[in-house]
Amino acid sequence: MKRTVLTYGGTQYTIANEDTETVQARIDSGLRDQPFMWLQVNYGDGRATPAVLLISPATPVAIITERDVDEQDEDGSVARYLLPEQTRPASIEIGPTEH
Repeated sequence: MKRTVLTYGGTQYTIANEDTETVQARIDSGLRDQPFMWLQVNYGDGRATPAVLLISPATPVAIITERDVDEQDEDGSVARYLLPEQTRPASIEIGPTEH
C-alpha cells in the first residue's frame, strides 16, 4: 500500500492510497478557484487520527511518496547516485611556486 507523506508546519501527516501526483493535482485544483482549501489528512503513527490542513498559495508543504518496504529500485543499488571516477573533480594542490 502506497501512502503520501506531507510535511506541514514541521509536522508529518499522511494520505493513504494516493501518490504525490494525485495529491499535488488535488491541491492545484482546490486552489484554482479559491484563495485557500482544506486538505483531509491523517495524523500520528499507528492508529491515524483524521485531521485537516489549511492550504493556501503561500503555505509551504512538502509532498513525499513513501514506498512499500518490499518495493525495490530498478537496479537495487545506490551506486547510481555516485559519480564515476572520471567525472569527479580533481583536487588541486596549491603551494609555493618556483621561478
